[in-house]
Amino acid sequence: MWTKPWNFKEGFLIGGGLIVAGLALQLSVGPVVWEAFAWPANIIVLAVFLAIIALVYLFRKKVYAFQFIGTYQAAIPAMVCAILLTIIMGLTRQQEGGTWLNNMLSFWPFVLIYIHITLILGVIILRRIVNCQLSIVNLKRDIPFLLNHLGLFLALTTATLGNADMQRVKMITAIGVPEWRALEQGGTIKQMPIAIELKKFIMETYEDGKPKRFASEIQIQTKLGKNIETIVDVNKPYEVDGWKIYQYGYDTQMGVQSQISILELVSDPWLPLVYAGFYMMLAGAVLMTFLVLWRRLRKATSKALWTYFALFVVASLFAYFFFDSYNTKTLVPALQSPWFAPHVFVYIFAYTLLGVAVIIAWWKLTDDLVYVSLAFLTIGMLFGALWAKEAWGHYWSWDPKETWAAITWLAYLIYIHYRQLPRNRERLAIWILVVSFVLLQMCWWGINYLPSAQGSSVHTYSTSE
Repeated sequence: MWTKPWNFKEGFLIGGGLIVAGLALQLSVGPVVWEAFAWPANIIVLAVFLAIIALVYLFRKKVYAFQFIGTYQAAIPAMVCAILLTIIMGLTRQQEGGTWLNNMLSFWPFVLIYIHITLILGVIILRRIVNCQLSIVNLKRDIPFLLNHLGLFLALTTATLGNADMQRVKMITAIGVPEWRALEQGGTIKQMPIAIELKKFIMETYEDGKPKRFASEIQIQTKLGKNIETIVDVNKPYEVDGWKIYQYGYDTQMGVQSQISILELVSDPWLPLVYAGFYMMLAGAVLMTFLVLWRRLRKATSKALWTYFALFVVASLFAYFFFDSYNTKTLVPALQSPWFAPHVFVYIFAYTLLGVAVIIAWWKLTDDLVYVSLAFLTIGMLFGALWAKEAWGHYWSWDPKETWAAITWLAYLIYIHYRQLPRNRERLAIWILVVSFVLLQMCWWGINYLPSAQGSSVHTYSTSE
């Protein structure tokens, strides 16, 4: 133990040490207070964190612990610890002001483990950038790597630190009455820089009377003299002076006769940086898929080509028929979005490929298939995040479904990173695939039966409601 070179044991001890340190912090100073990281504290913290990454890289040859940070032996245990803590999060109902395990986002062990992962990610990115060489072969390897890893780093850091600057308020508007006031999450009344007057509440229903669409025809006045008339629909927010206005709710007892409309207003100044990370990851996932398929198909025999073709046709048909059966039901307004089809189709396509991968892995490891599937999982997850931003004003809220999606994604990342080790054991790799597929099943349909998701997850509603 602790004899060079360090291995997984030391990696797990570091993870365990961070959890213990987190528990000590939880007992001594209480939960993490994210509001303390509001501007300019968040930009200072980000600058310090980047400086720490640079120092770890610069002194890696003098301090062995710094050298270890950029290895698979450090990254894999860190991701395992993150999965275990995130599973706890996925099994318990999360609420502000709850107990330790019911408020994991403010739970020090959870936060420290994810900071540890982000530190490892930053060191690896910096090392790859410094060692990047301008050649066709290297660029084909480095560009997808940097897009995926740098995009993830950018999204993680800016979404986490920028969350303290995000403002979310609810405004109850009435017909013919301009409203300047809104309610913050704690119930405090906030004077807004814009006034909204409800002109008309619009509601369409299915034959059984359940809502098909609801929207608000509104007039917006700003302190700068703007006077705007527009319609805010579910999945179609309107942006003015840095605020996005979302259709949130209405008087459900009055239904189509509702004289009020509940709007949610969101200001998110860090959103462009978060989106930059998302789009980098999307580009990296697409490029990784293309390069893996090109490398495999270029050397494949005609029999293998037909096998790959049949596999992708079967996966596409399964995804299509699953989506088609889902889409024939009466969809609630939140599901009536251009993001619905690509999000569901891409995810089911990835699930199908991963199902095939875990079956045939007992005869032959299928790394390329998992690579492609993980790329589609990433694309599906990012599509979902972009959709959530347009529907509800947040790209990631650790909803139970999102939590299990993160668990599944991390599990397959562990498999891919483990397979990069020169002395990985195939039997263990197969078991990692099996466990990952079990977690995928929980993400796909098992979440519907978890008590923690009932009444708290926007992903567990019936499509006919």
